[in-house]
Amino acid sequence: MKINTLLHITKVFLAAVLFTTSSYAQDFSAARTPANEDLGSVVVEQQDDYSLSYKKRRSRHGALFSLGFEKFYPLDYRSLYNDSYTYIEDIIGEEPLDLVGAELGYKLNLALISMAFLGSYSSGGILGAVGASERSLKINRTGLSVNFALDALFEEPWVVPYAQVGAHQLSIRETNGATNDSKSATAAVAVNYRYGLLLQLDWLENAFDKSAQADRLRSSGLENTYVDFYIAEHLASAKAIDPGKITNIGDPNLRSSGELGLGLKMEF
Repeated sequence: MKINTLLHITKVFLAAVLFTTSSYAQDFSAARTPANEDLGSVVVEQQDDYSLSYKKRRSRHGALFSLGFEKFYPLDYRSLYNDSYTYIEDIIGEEPLDLVGAELGYKLNLALISMAFLGSYSSGGILGAVGASERSLKINRTGLSVNFALDALFEEPWVVPYAQVGAHQLSIRETNGATNDSKSATAAVAVNYRYGLLLQLDWLENAFDKSAQADRLRSSGLENTYVDFYIAEHLASAKAIDPGKITNIGDPNLRSSGELGLGLKMEF
């Protein structure tokens, strides 16, 4: 009886020791793991869903790049040479120049519209004549503008109306074929306006290949491709000559109105 009692007491003692040691080990392990100790981290990244509509997948920020050309006819331009009675219609008739250029900028996406800040450069020339001698014009234009586009009215931006206002600077070089020399002038900064429509081309791509959209979004981040149709207005600079006053001196008057433009615009 005494032996059984002794065995029973020994078992209880050993169980108590094991329980106490286990609890102490757990407490010691917890004590050696402070909250700020670097134990490594697991980062879970949510994969982009390229099947979503443009309105649902577009982010806050983007970029725009476009190439295009537009007609340009300086209505009140007067020759830089001393023949002060020579105007634009006397040099090139009624045929406008073609300005070819590029535009690049940052795009901020809002709830229903977007706002873009753009920089551009364009250049073009045309050959004309004054009397029996050739006369050519070369025009360069640099500018900064702000664009407002309604590109989130629908799930996909099939048609996007927009308005744009900017500041530009035009320079012109006129070359006289008879004397083989040229004169140049640069007008002060002036204001321009543009009104247009963007027509999305992505539906054509999707009609032939359903996976094309996901592939280009994954590889290049190209969100949309548009054909850009617009009308442009260029105001004369504040220092421009008055075309009705022959003795007036100032910037070349490079005002234009109702010029048609066509471009290819890409959104990233």
